[in-house]
Amino acid sequence: MNNTREIIIVDADPLLSALLGGRARSILLSGKFKFITSEYTTWEEKKYIPKVSERTGVAEEELLFAFNNFPITAFQPKEYYDRREAAEMLISKRDPKDVDILALALKFIAPIWSDDRDFEGIEGLILFKTFDMLNKLSNLANEDLN
Repeated sequence: MNNTREIIIVDADPLLSALLGGRARSILLSGKFKFITSEYTTWEEKKYIPKVSERTGVAEEELLFAFNNFPITAFQPKEYYDRREAAEMLISKRDPKDVDILALALKFIAPIWSDDRDFEGIEGLILFKTFDMLNKLSNLANEDLN
């Protein structure tokens, strides 16, 4: 059995889904992957915490605590700056907010987990939707049983 966890770049939408109690939470907390994201993405998500609190009835402090304890490593822009220009050329016309996530994927040569259609069709990029991640998690669980 291989103990090396696959690196997955996490976009904003799975993080929001996990906060809302969606299927993304079980993937995120599975311990089967090494999740990374951009610091920019974490800042963007934290702006939604008041709305999530209002929608769920969970106190903002509890949501912030949960978010801060998600097993994700956030990288500062200086750590992927050398891939930022390439990412801008590939995605900035679709959505400039996605540049940091794509730059991280290019830096680490890793797939992105996102349900955002802006990442679709980028040559060489592996994109996992939440459905794909659930399948990967299920396959890993089956491997563990064998």
